[in-house]
Amino acid sequence: MTGAIELKVFIPIMVLVLLVACSGRNELPIERSSTIAYIEEKGYKVLSYEGRSSSYELTKEKLIGLPYMMYWGLMPVDPADYIGKTVNVEKFIVMNHPLAKGKVDVYVYEVNSVPIGGTSFPHGDKSDGGYWSLEGKTLEELQPKSFQDWREEWVNKYSE
Repeated sequence: MTGAIELKVFIPIMVLVLLVACSGRNELPIERSSTIAYIEEKGYKVLSYEGRSSSYELTKEKLIGLPYMMYWGLMPVDPADYIGKTVNVEKFIVMNHPLAKGKVDVYVYEVNSVPIGGTSFPHGDKSDGGYWSLEGKTLEELQPKSFQDWREEWVNKYSE
């Protein structure tokens, strides 16, 4: 009889342990597969999917204010193509990124579930400064002009 009681206790405990082990943020959801492929094409190893960081409608007003101006300035797309559309920002933790030897937070921007660009940030860094492209480059590295000239041109373009 003691064996039957132990089995009745053991089985539910094992089921609970398996459920806990299989759940959580580290699972890479199937619906994120195109975004994961997008990240891996860059040579990064995806460690985990951390969930949706934000979701918003892109407007001209957002584009001329911080931090959106910086985020969109770092991406290889024309933001004008996405004005009025819903942008979902998905967060992943990756390795093999040029920004840091360890883990890097990668934010992939999607419109209609299609990745269009992204930004990155050293994982665990609590500083307020610094914006980097998905490839780990700064705005100054990506733009052929000074930040002041770029900013003035950007604001004029999206203020109209």
